[in-house]
Order: sequence, then structure tokens, then C-alpha cells
Amino acid sequence: MKMHTFFLGGSSPTGFRGPFGSVIADTDFHTYIIKGGPGTGKSSFMKKICSHFDDEERDLYLCSSDPDSADAVVLKKHKIIFVDGTAPHVFEPQYPGAVQEILNFGECWDSAKLKKQKAEIIAADAEYSQFHVRCRRFISAAASVIADTKQIGDNALDTEKLDRFIKRLAKKIFPVKKASAGKVFFKQISAITPKGYLTIPEPDDKIYLLNDSYFAGSDHFLRSFSEIAAELGYDTEVSVCTIYENELFEHMRIPSLNISFISANPVNKVYLDEKSPVNFMRFYSKEAVAAKKVRLRFNASAAADLIGEAVSCLQSAKAAHDKLEEFYISAIDFDKVNKNFEKYLALIEND
Repeated sequence: MKMHTFFLGGSSPTGFRGPFGSVIADTDFHTYIIKGGPGTGKSSFMKKICSHFDDEERDLYLCSSDPDSADAVVLKKHKIIFVDGTAPHVFEPQYPGAVQEILNFGECWDSAKLKKQKAEIIAADAEYSQFHVRCRRFISAAASVIADTKQIGDNALDTEKLDRFIKRLAKKIFPVKKASAGKVFFKQISAITPKGYLTIPEPDDKIYLLNDSYFAGSDHFLRSFSEIAAELGYDTEVSVCTIYENELFEHMRIPSLNISFISANPVNKVYLDEKSPVNFMRFYSKEAVAAKKVRLRFNASAAADLIGEAVSCLQSAKAAHDKLEEFYISAIDFDKVNKNFEKYLALIEND
């Protein structure tokens, strides 16, 4: 069955930001919030759960600080969620026992071993934190540059021309109007990671690639199109730009139609072959853009460089995190972790 992949969230100027809190707030699901240190088997546990239930639809959420690591898995048929509830995305039960509960992997470690390495663990954690602080500084600077470019884009955007295009495309895409209104769900498919600014499009969707150097046109398009979709009864999944503090719509998907709109800009640098490109330059005043071309060229270069520095910081942070993992891996009883897997697997299957 289909597996959908997202990021739990991403780095922003003010720290980790993400929409997953609304997912675990759904009282139709039972959520296990996993607590434990780095390297204690949380990601491997969730990947095994996800693989075991490959005959049902599920969502896998990746860690933006390490895209090879899982942060959450949602089993839709069984209405079960497992999520890493440790920093920087701390989750706590709102309805303990009834809707959410703690799964403590700390029960599987040898505290005596960890206490002997206390000084080294504290030092590695401080190093890890410092790199994330530096990363946020570069992201904050990039956000300011993006804001300047978007302001120029807003002033140069021919919204009437763009709105006419939106209406024509909506008539083409939406087959019928449904009886009830659609909903907008926020799901993160782009994030700054140690591997660069990554985007995870839905592989089997028809993808419209929104080529937009100035951010304003694609943001206006995605906001308007999500509103039209809701009015016509279609749910949408919106991915925001965490660099811009979630105020910029970056991508959107219409799950029931298997259609995605992916923006490509100087920051995320998305390149998708054999997709349907939409050139947003035609929606901007050529004169207004030309008058600011030096500033826009500088902004594009500066934003790319700043994001590059943020990525470098995340690479260094991951190296520090890997050191932390080594301390915990040496102190973990993985037989107990595996017993946890068997226990919760049985609970799910027998529910």
C-alpha cells in the first residue's frame, strides 16, 4: 500500500517549526510519544513498525536534522501514531492514557555507564546546540533577504493576470463540485537538512512546477488555489517555507486528484524533469523587475550563500549528534528495545 513521506518540520529563524502537533491532537488516533536519548533506537523502531505494516496506507515523517532518520510514523488503518517526542520537537500527552501515552526508551539504558561519561555527553550536547544556534542566525539572515525579494515581487505582481490563470486552471483540474467544503492540512515536504534544502514530492502525482524567482506569485497562486479547492470540496495539503516562519506557501497537493504544485525558487532550487512547468515571470511587470534587477541578483546570490552556510552548520551539528549517539548506543540494551517492538506490534495487531 501507499506510503507518503514528509518532514516532521524544519529549522526556522526561531528554532524548529512544524505542523505535527495538529496530527497528534486528532483524538481518533492513539499516539505513542517516544522518549529517550540519541541512538536509543527510536528511529529504527518506527522504521520497523512502518515496514511491518506495508500492506496499509501510512505516513512516514523524516528528521530534517538527519533525513535518513525517522521522526514519526502514522498507521491510518489502525489509527496509531508513533512519534519521537524529544528535543527539538518536544511533545507531551494532552489526554494521558486516553489519547496519548509515553513510550520510554530510557528504561532500556544503563544509567551507570552514562554517568561515567557525563562530562563528554554534556560537552557533545553543547557543541550540537551551538551549531544549531549558528544555523538559526544564517536562516534568519536568509529570511530577511527573501522578505526583500518577496516585497519587490509583491509590488511587481500582476495579480489580475495571475487570478485569470488560476481560474482557467481550476476549471481544467477540478472535475465536479462536491457537497461539502474541503479542508486544508499542513504537511511539510521541504526542509533545510545536512544534505541541502530537500523537497520530497509525491512520486506518482502529476506535478506542476511553479518556476518563481520572486516568491510572491507562487505564494499567491497556492493560497488562492487552496481556497478554490476548499470551496469545491477538495482537501489540500500545504507545505510552508519554514525559513520564512511559515508565512510563505511553498508547495501544495490535492490528494484525491494525485496532483501536486511544487514551487522552484532560488532558495529551494527544485529541478524536476518531465513535469509541467509554469513560468511565473509572465505574471510580473518586466519594468518593475528590471528596475530592481541589481538588488534581486544580489538577493538571490546572498540567500543561496546563507542557506549554504546553514546547511554546513547542520552538517557539523549532525557530526556532534553522532558523537552523542555513540555514548548512548554503548549503554543501551537493544534486546529490551526489540522486546518493546514485539510488545507494541502485538498491541496493534490485537486491537
